[in-house]
Amino acid sequence: MTLRLGLVGGGWISGLHLEALERLGRTQLVGVVSRTPDTAETVTSRWGGERFDDLDAMVDGARPDVVYVAVPPHRAVAIGERLVERRIPFLTEKPLAAADAEGPVRLAGAIETAGLVVAVGYHLRALDFMAEVRERLAAAPPRLVVARWLDSTPPPAWWGRVEEGGGQVVEQATHLYDLARSILGEAVVVGAASTRDPAASPPQVDVADGTAAVLRFDGGAIGSFANSRRLASAVIEVEFVSDGLLTTLDKRPDRGQGDWHARFDDGTTMRAIRAEADPYERQAAAFLDAVEARDPAGVLSTYADALSTDRLTRAVVAVTGSPG
Repeated sequence: MTLRLGLVGGGWISGLHLEALERLGRTQLVGVVSRTPDTAETVTSRWGGERFDDLDAMVDGARPDVVYVAVPPHRAVAIGERLVERRIPFLTEKPLAAADAEGPVRLAGAIETAGLVVAVGYHLRALDFMAEVRERLAAAPPRLVVARWLDSTPPPAWWGRVEEGGGQVVEQATHLYDLARSILGEAVVVGAASTRDPAASPPQVDVADGTAAVLRFDGGAIGSFANSRRLASAVIEVEFVSDGLLTTLDKRPDRGQGDWHARFDDGTTMRAIRAEADPYERQAAAFLDAVEARDPAGVLSTYADALSTDRLTRAVVAVTGSPG
């Protein structure tokens, strides 16, 4: 069955999703909602479909079976609420919102009441070596997790404004908090701090330069998380420290967003593997399977689960005493 696909947003992340969906061959793009005509033209000239000025016009005119939402975080909740009202399954990018902590809670309740299939784009859960990671860590539970997302400032103007993007913890490092949560369970924030030099950024940029946090997970493990937007090159990794086993996951630049590697070091031997399958494709396949089966629990990250990560990252920001 070919599902009719609608897209809201047309930035670079939309291209990754559309390429993955194209390889699966299970959808046909029928409508694109974008505030920028040139962006919409770029999408429709490559993947087809028709441009619409707003979501309701696209839903009425193109009649999508499913929708992908890839917009700046401050717009995501309103779009999600409208899709729930129209009873259209959707996959939305993280984070769930920018500065609005209550919007995702409200939307999560509406999704649950509707029984709608909704996925959130925590694509690291779809890395093809995660089954082995989980198996090894189940046998050797981590006592410590150390995570770092050190990178340059992304170019979109909205990213540098807390009210539109949420800040680096909420919008970017959230991937590492979510990955740790999905393995170790829920966590509380023991302490956190951030730093910001207003003179080092344009006046319109108000996100923190860097943040560090210490967490304690329900199972007893502790975690150290650090992020910065001030590097020229990226260091993105998470280490799980177990008795006699160091498990390291890290992102490298060779093959874009899906270029992740895992290493297992028990002090005697080291096993190193590379993600082979595109996580965006695996994420999409799980979402489409869930839609066809009408199984809200079939996605890799439900909205309710992503809400727990959202709350954790906002708790980190709150403890810092800075906006984000």
